[in-house]
Amino acid sequence: MNVRQKRRIGRIFWLYLLLAVFIAITLAPFYWILVTSLKTSTEVFARPITYWPRELTFDNYRYLFVDLGFDGYFMNSLIVSISTTCIVSILALIGGYAMSRYRFKGKGMVYVLLLFTQMFPAVVLMIPLFETMNKLRLINTLLSLIITCSVTNLPFCLFMMMGYYNSIPRSLEEAAQVDGCSLLGAVFRVLLPTMRPSIVATGAYAFINSWNVFIYATAFITKKTKYTIPLALNIFQGEFNTNYSGLAAGCVVALIPVLVIFAFIQKNLAGGATSGAVKG
Repeated sequence: MNVRQKRRIGRIFWLYLLLAVFIAITLAPFYWILVTSLKTSTEVFARPITYWPRELTFDNYRYLFVDLGFDGYFMNSLIVSISTTCIVSILALIGGYAMSRYRFKGKGMVYVLLLFTQMFPAVVLMIPLFETMNKLRLINTLLSLIITCSVTNLPFCLFMMMGYYNSIPRSLEEAAQVDGCSLLGAVFRVLLPTMRPSIVATGAYAFINSWNVFIYATAFITKKTKYTIPLALNIFQGEFNTNYSGLAAGCVVALIPVLVIFAFIQKNLAGGATSGAVKG
């Protein structure tokens, strides 16, 4: 083995070592949440700390679904997230195409206004949105969260789709139209299949943001039957104590849809996250 091969092996070794350390640090919180969810409340506070339950128990999960009715909260979050994802994806597809392909009067102002909407934190928008939903009589309804999540996620998703459209040369549409396709036919038959990774990335962004929405849910929802998962997790925190084992079990359940989505769309997500960065 010559010197060059030794140096190459050394670089590979240190690279994999750094990656292993990074992965371990990244996965450590998830491991700790899972382990905590399998402990009793007494063992959570026991000293010395146990890194695996002395007595494995699934009582925390039984409490979630049998006593607390966590399946209802899960379905509420699922309804809000799926509805928001569908609405935002469709509107971002249409709006992103218009912003990318057409020139119209006031386009620059629309662009600036969309950027301007990203400057306001959720806390600032909470009161005016609450007043709006109150006047529309949508308080304590999932529709209020669907509308709010759609409105707040749409501007950024619109920018994402606009960048993806910009990365696709106009010649594709023009060639399809020369072959006899209408404009809509060229969009649906040529552009959309090409943009599948981009659509997946946009939908994933909207889904995760709406799945994790908490501030607006706190303002709009007071009935327990309408709670979403972030609000339901807040139940475990009392005035004088916190049920950490039950909270950890709820966090594990809340993570499952996101992990499943990433497992199925990771290839499309990786392609969609970078396709808008290079203009073709």
